[in-house]
Amino acid sequence: MAEELELKDVVEKINGKFDEFKKANDKAIEERTTKTDGTTAETQAMVDKINEDITELRKTQNELEKRSKRPSNQEKGDLTPEQELRTSAYIKYIRHGIGGAASVQYTPEETRALAGTSDADGQFLVPIEFESELLMNAFDLAVIRPLCQVGSTSRDIVQLGALSKPSVAWGKRAVAVSQQDLSTGGKQIRIRNLKALTLISNDTLDDAEADVMSEVRQAFEMAVAEAEDDAFAVGTDEDSPPGIMANTAVLANYEFSKVADAISDATYNGIDVLLDMVYALNSKYRRNATFAMNSTTESLYRQLKDGEGKYLWQPSVQAGVPVALIGRPVINPEGMADVAANSYPVVIGDFRSGYKIRDRSGLVITRLVERYAEYDQTGLLLKKRVGGQVVLPEAFIPLKIATS
Repeated sequence: MAEELELKDVVEKINGKFDEFKKANDKAIEERTTKTDGTTAETQAMVDKINEDITELRKTQNELEKRSKRPSNQEKGDLTPEQELRTSAYIKYIRHGIGGAASVQYTPEETRALAGTSDADGQFLVPIEFESELLMNAFDLAVIRPLCQVGSTSRDIVQLGALSKPSVAWGKRAVAVSQQDLSTGGKQIRIRNLKALTLISNDTLDDAEADVMSEVRQAFEMAVAEAEDDAFAVGTDEDSPPGIMANTAVLANYEFSKVADAISDATYNGIDVLLDMVYALNSKYRRNATFAMNSTTESLYRQLKDGEGKYLWQPSVQAGVPVALIGRPVINPEGMADVAANSYPVVIGDFRSGYKIRDRSGLVITRLVERYAEYDQTGLLLKKRVGGQVVLPEAFIPLKIATS
């Protein structure tokens, strides 16, 4: 409840600050159009300061919303005796490892429970309930994954079936298979390895009262969410899932900013290209469309008005409701490009239709003991297997910044 109240307070502060911002920005616009010397330095400094304050509050809002989605007390379902044995044996493994002078003793049943759930490299898979909790929380903490179509797989390469809308026909007419059906059926998602390393004090591992698995899970879930957001948005590394903004077919759908090196200038208010982007989407994608941009780019749009003098950006009306740009929700994958010549800082699209994510079950945590022994800590290296792929480039329209 405390977090909910805090989030509510932040949303109220943003709304109050935005009221201040509009007054200051209106004054700056008036000075720019009526004064020979344009907007005074004092007025512009006020606008910039309030805008920076809102940007920081927006980051706080995003963090609080993520934290509020994380369960404070994980409710574990009933485990079978075999699962309970497996879980207790795995916790013992995380605390003490296996082998070596300091190793604790395992019962034959515990040894069999661990050995029976190992991957191809001989590493022990984490218990299924721990994996489910971590993935669920990482899902809640991410900004892109919740908007996409997510599935699971047991393969290293996922062969996707036809992705377009089914063909239909009335009466005795034959149902024709479109070329799109044939081409989309050949798309693949390659599963990649995501690794994350955290250090945990040996005192904590030795503390019988410490909830080690909870601490480990919370250490990894945010790192996983942030890494996946960056990859799904802008990933270009061969070892990571290819990002939406790295897809050449998506980038080919761009609309120009119509302003050199910027989203607006004194003669162009920046709204036309946003409307062009929205209506360049097919209506079936438009109804679920979301804007994606980093926080810096969002702060630039906060200053813009439409032809009727209404601000394009609107804050949340209440906690849990996203901010909006021309009536469309906005998310902030922070890895997206800043506004600069030839950059693609904004995209709008139906993420669920356009980008698919596949998780391969089987999380592995490797203990790294000797490497951090002098610091009296143990390294825990998590390996998660996940893939992502743009499957319908037409579901996304990016903004490209013009050059001078």
